[in-house]
Amino acid sequence: MTIFKNSKNFVVNSFYNFKERILFDLVHRTTSSQRLEIEQFISTTPLDHGKDYYASWTSEIKNNHAFLMTHINDDFKNYHFVDLGCGKGKVCLLWHKLNQKKGIQQNITGIDFYYPLIQIAKSNYRKLFLEEGHFIHGNVADFNFLALKKPLIIYLFNPFDEYMLDCVLNKIGKIPTYVVYNIPMHWNVLSNHAYQRIYAKSGANQNQTTLIYTNIKSS
Repeated sequence: MTIFKNSKNFVVNSFYNFKERILFDLVHRTTSSQRLEIEQFISTTPLDHGKDYYASWTSEIKNNHAFLMTHINDDFKNYHFVDLGCGKGKVCLLWHKLNQKKGIQQNITGIDFYYPLIQIAKSNYRKLFLEEGHFIHGNVADFNFLALKKPLIIYLFNPFDEYMLDCVLNKIGKIPTYVVYNIPMHWNVLSNHAYQRIYAKSGANQNQTTLIYTNIKSS
């Protein structure tokens, strides 16, 4: 019975990995799906607060884009989209493609502390859009969000621990912000910063669990 259950789980996980990760790369000739454990990172900078690299699920990105586009409505295009811990750039790529389908122009930025991932993200973006996009190598705790001069949509695919999330929210301060948090292991940090939950979705797989928060007070 245990062997059957393990075999079934393997088949299900393999199916979702193909559908939600590998297929995106096959269609777009990108290289985003391969996992990279943090122990494999070769870096001279501290990696204490980071986590392994995984590509976000395609369906979750689409769901989150659709929800926020409807929720924010006409002002959606005025928000600067920032993927923190962007890895190989998949979220930024797909977000841009979804915007294109809707005729929306929006500023999109990816930030990651591991330079080789930033290089891959730029390469992937170039394959789809013939330009490198806006990807920044740096520590998100040091990023000046005020310099973007726009309200924010922050995307988190469980990229770091609660300490780093607390640092990021302190840096964001009172900038009007929506936070999309996929695999929200440290959601309590957002609550501690008085963010309000406006969306919740869960599923059998942890990749299907997403919470969306905002610091914008409802009228």
